[in-house]
Amino acid sequence: MVEAFHKSVLLAEVLEALDPASGRIFCDVTLGDGGHAEAILTSLGATGLVIGIDRDAHAIERAQQRLAPFGDRFKAVHGNFAEFKELLRTINIRQADGIVCDLGVSMLQISNPSRGFMFSANGPLDMRMQADKGLSAEKIINELSESKIADIMWRYGEERKSRRIAHAIVKARQQKRLTTTTELAAVVRRAVGEKFIIKSLARVFQSFRIYINDEIGSLERFLPQSVDVLKSGGRLAIIEYHSLEGRVVKDFIYRETHPCICPKDLPQCVCGREPTIKVVRKLVKATATELENNPGARSARLRVIEKL
Repeated sequence: MVEAFHKSVLLAEVLEALDPASGRIFCDVTLGDGGHAEAILTSLGATGLVIGIDRDAHAIERAQQRLAPFGDRFKAVHGNFAEFKELLRTINIRQADGIVCDLGVSMLQISNPSRGFMFSANGPLDMRMQADKGLSAEKIINELSESKIADIMWRYGEERKSRRIAHAIVKARQQKRLTTTTELAAVVRRAVGEKFIIKSLARVFQSFRIYINDEIGSLERFLPQSVDVLKSGGRLAIIEYHSLEGRVVKDFIYRETHPCICPKDLPQCVCGREPTIKVVRKLVKATATELENNPGARSARLRVIEKL
């Protein structure tokens, strides 16, 4: 029996932005449970194709079950969207009419203690989206230097007490290797005290998850590939949740919409570089109605760009 599927955010807004039409090709590069893919497939009608990409094999399996009624109009590809173009080449696809990218983490991933993402339940210190790739949280926490651990928490979690927590982690691991989420949470709790502990725990666990899965680096590598893959007039709908993601997306949009490298004192551009994209709508947030039905959409922000 399949658990209840994760509720995808901003579904109506994504469909409005991408405007799926029969015969077109769309990519959901963060497939998850397939909510956005299902909505696009339903709108496509009898023809068209949706390609779903995810680095989590369990998510691929669940989405395939959900989207089985659509037959060969849905193709699942296991991999990291940082290798977007290469993944598409494996199924002989070069271009797409639209792309959706939801940078959120599924509640089914976060709430599964065995994945190691939760600070409120005991589980192994893993945190890897792809269990067979990269270093686990246990290895990072027990083997990196104090300064590196502090830098991770500051850079990816913006945790103000990062150095105090890092010192406490190193002191604790000298007594016993930290192997569970409960042990890590206890160290953080002792380091920062009870006031604002939930926020500190959330930032600490987020920072290790982002670092371990190279989430920011993957996003930086994906964005230029998305423009390469899109047909002229094709759109990317990207949903972000925190300032780190937002900064990367905004910087990319600025570079692509303001590509000129001429000295500022020149009266006109002579470098010949032209914009590759345009922003087609302002930042979109979830409506009050959606927030009532899906509190997970509270931090979601949708940006839409179109390839020129």
